[in-house]
Amino acid sequence: MKKNNSTKTKEFVVQPERKHFQNMLAKNPNYFGNIPGSKLKANYTLISKTDYEQLTCVGYNPDTENMEATFSIKKSVGFSGNLCSAGSFEYIRFYLDFHDGAGFIDQGIVAINVHNITGSNDCNGNSIFPIIYTATLKKKTSKTSSCTNPVLPTLKAILSWSIEPPVNAPSWPPVWGNVMDCDVQLKPAFIIEEVSSDMSEYLTLAIDSPHLTSKQLSEITGVDISQFKLQPQSPHLADLVKKSAKFKVPAKRFAYKAVHNMIKYPISEITLMDKAILSDAKISVSQLIDEYSVATMDTSKANVDYEELNCVGLDYNTESLVATFKIKKKYGYSGDLCEDGSKEYISFWIDWDDNCSWQYLNTVELKVHDIQMNGDSLCYSVSLPLDSTYHKKICSNPNMIRIRSVLSWNVAPSTTDPDKLEYYGNRVDAHIQIKPGVEINPGDVIPLFDAIGGIDVAHVDDATGLTKSESIFVFNGLSVPTNAPFGGVVVINGPSFPGYRYKIKITNLIDGTVSYASNSFIAVGGSSYSSGNQHTNQEVDSEGFYHFLDHDKNILKVLARITPGTDDKFLIEMEIDTIPDVVSKTIQMNNTKPILNLTVDDGGDCTYYTKGDTITGHYYVYDKHIHSWKFGNTWGAAVNGTFNTPGMPGVAFNIPTPANAYPCGDVSLFAKDKTIVNSQGWGYEAWASYNICLKENE
Repeated sequence: MKKNNSTKTKEFVVQPERKHFQNMLAKNPNYFGNIPGSKLKANYTLISKTDYEQLTCVGYNPDTENMEATFSIKKSVGFSGNLCSAGSFEYIRFYLDFHDGAGFIDQGIVAINVHNITGSNDCNGNSIFPIIYTATLKKKTSKTSSCTNPVLPTLKAILSWSIEPPVNAPSWPPVWGNVMDCDVQLKPAFIIEEVSSDMSEYLTLAIDSPHLTSKQLSEITGVDISQFKLQPQSPHLADLVKKSAKFKVPAKRFAYKAVHNMIKYPISEITLMDKAILSDAKISVSQLIDEYSVATMDTSKANVDYEELNCVGLDYNTESLVATFKIKKKYGYSGDLCEDGSKEYISFWIDWDDNCSWQYLNTVELKVHDIQMNGDSLCYSVSLPLDSTYHKKICSNPNMIRIRSVLSWNVAPSTTDPDKLEYYGNRVDAHIQIKPGVEINPGDVIPLFDAIGGIDVAHVDDATGLTKSESIFVFNGLSVPTNAPFGGVVVINGPSFPGYRYKIKITNLIDGTVSYASNSFIAVGGSSYSSGNQHTNQEVDSEGFYHFLDHDKNILKVLARITPGTDDKFLIEMEIDTIPDVVSKTIQMNNTKPILNLTVDDGGDCTYYTKGDTITGHYYVYDKHIHSWKFGNTWGAAVNGTFNTPGMPGVAFNIPTPANAYPCGDVSLFAKDKTIVNSQGWGYEAWASYNICLKENE
């Protein structure tokens, strides 16, 4: 029976340093004393405070190259508003140190939108806090690793509430938040020592046509790329027996899978052969069976000497479940990186309706190996896309969900019993918050956009086609300017309804022309296996319809990638075959970069001026959607602006140069507009510069 979940939770008082955080920083950037070496005196020392949020895990997936950071939200207040407001942001900046002398290299930043969530209890009577979130970012820096020389960088994550951790500052401590690091493992690359002419054709085409999948490349060139990939063999039990003596791995570890299969298939030929191998090594199968049958006292944890699941949470931006685990020993994983190794299985369960009933979702695999790690552990992560189409709730009704993840080594965990643990592994439960959205009854089909041009559709003004205030990119949480237009590729995202077909209609509201999206694009899917993501080529059929893909084949929910071009305004509509409704959105396009003009009054002679002279000229900036510009020079202070300059010739400048001025220099002009570029970044940029060589005084 479901318990009353309305139990009143303790009311928290938001302290002034949290409530007025931004105002305090505006008065003094070093108000809390967290800027190393700052000349500004701290008003109050407050560093790495974790009362409200805290990093709990970092991990890396060698196959997808995704870095993950999991953090907990501990309180119901202190996040600047409820789910129907803008709330606030947790920023996570990632670094990698490859131990090559370069130190920590900045990999970029992700933001997660967080809010005040009213405290309550779940069906078991437990508080929904902490609520667990995960941030994901793909590794930026390229490094080569081989199976004989593993690259084991240190992954660092800095969590900071409300303000972004500065770029290239790995030692920066946050005020609200904390820092975590752990060693991770890069996936070894295979090297082709001799490239045939056919293979050369394959590689050339891959470079020239990055949108093609490996399957398409193989079909075009006739080259089967799999023939060049090393295919390590699964370890034989006899080999494991030999290795165990050398590396002191006990029989209960290396023989675990073999004995498990003996129990499952007691009279098979393989069982008889494996029993003989263990008998020759004086290893008792009966004792091992008894060992594996011993019940664990902790119902959430079995043997975690070798691996342990530490965190499970929800990536709020991509709506994927993420589990992070540690490998704790150098040996015991059935082979090194040049061999097949063994598998860690991570199953995911969910309780959609908070009725204390678990629903099995799927199991993800990741290969692990014997590795000479530098420290005492390596941190890994895996993810599983979550389809919440029929589980969305409006913002006034926060949707808190229980999830569970179960870890098992070399033997797949149960898909029917969420409480069952195998001999190796453990489980972790967590509460997550599903992002608000349109409520759809199970089985209903409606045309729907979630995002257009990377922006939540609710934050695109239908009158102007420009972004509204407080807009963010939906897949990384980073802010974008208000009144921003769209340029380049416009990606349209929305829920999928497999079994139905849809069209995307594009109407130019200036000249009235109409077209339908018909270009093919690659949809990225998830994978239960350790080979990384799957890719599907999405094309229109003979009637011009796209077919909705299963969610696991289209985890980013991409419906179309269109390039309207021009600087006109467009109406984008979605039609679903046999469904009478239509959904639409207006977007303002802009594909014109800022216009700059920079002139120097030197008659076209860059050596016109002498040291001590005043350099004169004009600069001009224009863009319909200007964001900012900067005029700089070698000999004086820079000038910045956020509005267009007066018309041509623009703004006059006068730059006095000292008698002992540096002889070689320039004047420069830079401008950036607000355009959302290719749905993943913002700001078309333009530069102009002019070199000047000052003559010596005669």
